[in-house]
Amino acid sequence: MTTKTIPEYLEDERQKDRDSQLRMDEETARIQPLNHGRHRTAKQPKLDSPSSLKAAPKARKPAVAFRKKRRAARKTAPKPRKVA
Repeated sequence: MTTKTIPEYLEDERQKDRDSQLRMDEETARIQPLNHGRHRTAKQPKLDSPSSLKAAPKARKPAVAFRKKRRAARKTAPKPRKVA
């Protein structure tokens, strides 16, 4: 190991810190655009276009239609099992 004076040592440490910070910034810039896994990205605000403002809302079915469910047709008689 070489012997350094205090100013030389401090300058080396500063240089190491700058290099590591530069490396971290480069790595952050490289990784940031990638979408990893299920992490959600912030959605961009949508710009209102004049055509979308004039569009009429879609007509909905009445609520009564959603409440009525069709019943499944029931079988009239169970099928006999084959005896082996």
